[in-house]
Amino acid sequence: MNYFFIPQREGLLPAPRFLQLLRSRWPHAQVEQVHDPADNHALEFSIPMTHSRVDGSLNREGSAVVFVGEIRDCAEFALWCQSLLPAGETASFCDESMSGSLDLDAGTSRADILRAFSVRPDQES
Repeated sequence: MNYFFIPQREGLLPAPRFLQLLRSRWPHAQVEQVHDPADNHALEFSIPMTHSRVDGSLNREGSAVVFVGEIRDCAEFALWCQSLLPAGETASFCDESMSGSLDLDAGTSRADILRAFSVRPDQES
């Protein structure tokens, strides 16, 4: 299932900065810049995480990240994306079917995200 991280304002995730910070946080990530200006994506990435691999892309406008992986890893990744935004900025985290959705801010926790996506407490580790 695809998950989406969408800041409330466009352009808050410029590709060069996102690339630099992603490689700094996850040095083993595979990241490719997309050079075709007709492509909607600026970057594509694959990050080895604790429970899965998170694969995704950042759009050219720096206004959305779409990714797929195990929900616990995706929650961690979404919180990392939120940490990149300027103070006071919020974002939405949702799945493609909108069966789970949550507005993120600096105070959002991993547990908040997992509850919003109906992950049982025994599945949270």
